Amino acid sequence: MNSLALQAPIARALSRWGFVAGMRGSMIFCRFLLILFISRYLDLATLGLFGLASGFVAMAPAVTGLGMVHVIMRDAVTMAPVRLTDALRHYWTYTIGLYAVVLAISGLAAAAIGAPIWVVVVAIALFEQLGNDIFQLLSNLERPLLANFTGFLRGAAWILVYLPLALGFPALRSLDSLLLFWLIGAATSVAVFAVATRTWPWIDAFRLPFRLSWLKSLMRSSLVIYASDLSYIASQYIDRYLVTLFLGLELTGVYMLYWTAANAIYTFVSMTVLQQQRPILIKAHHQGDAAHREQCIRLVRAAAIMAVAVGLAVTIGFEIVLPLLRQPLASLNIVAFWLIVAGIVARCIADWGAMALFSARRDRVMTATNLVAIALLSFFQVVLLPLAGLAGAGIALLLTFGAIAGWRYKLVFLRQ
Repeated sequence: MNSLALQAPIARALSRWGFVAGMRGSMIFCRFLLILFISRYLDLATLGLFGLASGFVAMAPAVTGLGMVHVIMRDAVTMAPVRLTDALRHYWTYTIGLYAVVLAISGLAAAAIGAPIWVVVVAIALFEQLGNDIFQLLSNLERPLLANFTGFLRGAAWILVYLPLALGFPALRSLDSLLLFWLIGAATSVAVFAVATRTWPWIDAFRLPFRLSWLKSLMRSSLVIYASDLSYIASQYIDRYLVTLFLGLELTGVYMLYWTAANAIYTFVSMTVLQQQRPILIKAHHQGDAAHREQCIRLVRAAAIMAVAVGLAVTIGFEIVLPLLRQPLASLNIVAFWLIVAGIVARCIADWGAMALFSARRDRVMTATNLVAIALLSFFQVVLLPLAGLAGAGIALLLTFGAIAGWRYKLVFLRQ
């Protein structure tokens, strides 16, 4: 009986892990399929435009969020339900109000210049920001199934619908149609969260007075994390804009193809190791330095092993797929892909250090490392892109995040 009683929770845990891993794997795979589809059935210039739009969608939350979401989600681990929903009510009221203004301005600008596609991009940014907030919230509350299901809806489900339709109906093979499907997927994710949390004390929270002073106080206390967030997200996406500036839109498309394949390493490690460990590290910090240090050691080992293993798998898989795309320009620059893979592996290890510092509430030093990272990456890219082309982008990644990983390791383990 004891054996059976023990087997049941183990089976449930394995089933849950398998479900989560399946959804995460499908998000990575679908994103890669989408990039392959664009490069095969549209063109590299369109892929470059998609990369620039994706960069905007990814960077907008960091710019508009003012760092507040990280403070709220970190405190959510130990916060009472009514206080949590009240905090979310204040933050999301600010977020939606700000985007309403931006959407109105972008609508007027689009009407003036005849580019309505960017209104859709702004709307996607809103729902992606809410979706990212929801994913962080549910992950920190240790509800991985719901967190990953909402992530699956905005990161994979719409692609699984769009690709077969676009293959069957050539009229859908356009950036406009693709972005509309993305918008629907992101909005559906937020709607699912609203339904799933309908029993939360939202009504009680909305009965409380809206405290503008609380929101201002949160903004002030989040300034350090805001600077960190801006530099962190810029270090992830500024490269595609520098590639466009120095090498042109077509090579930006090649870079996007390489980066998407290589970034599957970062996405997988982040989802399977880093995000899973975030609430554990936060709790370990509350238990003392020794417990936190022990968890950090486990995390850096897991992140390094996983990053290297997935990096090898991605490299082999990409080499097999590349000839099928019939893109000679991509084949000619394959050395750049290998370097970008190495740079992304270094980034996975460096981001372990950022999470260790964040969970220990060492926000100022974490911000310093992020600011140095964006400065180094920008410098190396500006110097190396004109000299080495796309290979320069990969060398810049490797040099930057190799140095940052070593620095953060020293900060975490060699403190005093």
